[in-house]
Amino acid sequence: MLGKLDAPRNKVIFIVLLSIGFTLAMYFVVNYSLSQQSTTFTRLIPEEAYIIVLHDVFNQTLDDIRNITFDDLQGKFTSQYVMINGEGNIYKANKDSHETFELINRTSEPITGGSHYGWEIVSNGSKYYIDSTSGQIITSLNASN
Repeated sequence: MLGKLDAPRNKVIFIVLLSIGFTLAMYFVVNYSLSQQSTTFTRLIPEEAYIIVLHDVFNQTLDDIRNITFDDLQGKFTSQYVMINGEGNIYKANKDSHETFELINRTSEPITGGSHYGWEIVSNGSKYYIDSTSGQIITSLNASN
């Protein structure tokens, strides 16, 4: 009689322990995956951001851009990695950790809304801000601003 009562209790204990083990395993899997560098999103390099400016702002054709090499771009622009928040505040940022530093400028709210990490491209006295993931122009500052 005592053996029959222990069987349901043992099943409950087994299910509880199995649930705890599964929860711990999932915790470690999620924790590990969050600590890894994301490979799902590629980030633009400054030269690629400048080519986007050439196409979208200076209306250069894709045929013209296709022939440009990174060596051709040397000295044509300067760049730095920045974060632009939804209010238009521009901060220096670390491109690897996304840590933000000092406020360096202010602009209008981003065209696409929200906060963006990207490249500040300075060419001919104007500044262009390119999202480092999507490649969209976020906003710009003309030399007269």
